[in-house]
Amino acid sequence: MVQVKSSLIRVIPYNVIWFAHKPNFWNCLCSSYKQSSYSGFIPGYLKESFYTKIIDLRVSKETFEAGFEQNTTYEIRRAIKDGVITVMETGLRRFIEFYNSFAETKQLKKLTKDFYKYQSSLVITKAIYNGQDVVMHAYLRDNTLKRVRLLHSASLFRNESDKQSRAVIGRANRLLHFKDMCFFKQQGFESYDLGGYAYQTSDESLAKINQFKDSFGGTLVLENDYLPILVVVYSFIKKIVRV
Repeated sequence: MVQVKSSLIRVIPYNVIWFAHKPNFWNCLCSSYKQSSYSGFIPGYLKESFYTKIIDLRVSKETFEAGFEQNTTYEIRRAIKDGVITVMETGLRRFIEFYNSFAETKQLKKLTKDFYKYQSSLVITKAIYNGQDVVMHAYLRDNTLKRVRLLHSASLFRNESDKQSRAVIGRANRLLHFKDMCFFKQQGFESYDLGGYAYQTSDESLAKINQFKDSFGGTLVLENDYLPILVVVYSFIKKIVRV
């Protein structure tokens, strides 16, 4: 379990708790639970289903690699031939800048200074091509459960107009996932969470992301988020006021 301390309206203490077995009823005013293995009803919370793909790192590297689609294995090998290298990134500020540049191209919500609250539980990796950072991944790690979860992934893919460069970056992303799996396995982690799966989506862009995640094999898992009802109501009212 990982607990990240935050706040509501900047003054009210609030926690985001990841991977808890069962949410605590007495926390329904001050905590939300992400990806809990529990599925029952708990008063004070709104339960939402959350699907994700998980790669089992307890098996050998050769075994989980055998679960990759043939094209993914080929792309990984091509990335190595391209000269792509993968390393750790120690600068959270650098990741935020990189991600926010990516978010602009996809009209996604940017990361703020609140992301620093995750810093003690983060692992950041990156792929480099021709001396330039081209892909970055940020992971949430749970040392007790031996689980890592992809929180954010960003690339320079949409910033490149050259078809060949875009192809290299796409391959670099696959290589980085593979190298990350190998690294976390070496560190003793047992589960590699690809960070969500848009189950039965009709959205074309989300379906493409699903296909990318499916290309690594793994198991589709259903977990649940538990959101305090009062916080849900507050967020709803806040949106109405903004409109």
